[in-house]
Amino acid sequence: MAWIDYQNAVDNVLHSWLIKSFQLFGINNKIITFTKKTMRYWKTSFRLRTEGKIIETEDLEIQHGIFQEDSLSPPLYCISLIPLTEQLNKASAGYKEHTTYTKISHLLYTDNWK
Repeated sequence: MAWIDYQNAVDNVLHSWLIKSFQLFGINNKIITFTKKTMRYWKTSFRLRTEGKIIETEDLEIQHGIFQEDSLSPPLYCISLIPLTEQLNKASAGYKEHTTYTKISHLLYTDNWK
């Protein structure tokens, strides 16, 4: 059995890596510029209710990660994995199952998980 653990992976994608992945993948420069500009405004705050009182932090800049539960999150995350997948393809890494050799990167594109 083989698997890749993506625990907290969406939270750990660096914004600079996402932009670099866009460039490597050949995404239009207008989209890259738009994404860079909008990432500057990605912020969040925390609210805590206690004893009838609400404590709220000031806005905190989101410096890495992709918003979860946003409709763009899955494609953004997949784009960030493309350079890794290409490197796995070039590395000829894999495993032997009985007498069949399977490249690791092949598993990323198919549902042939055994």
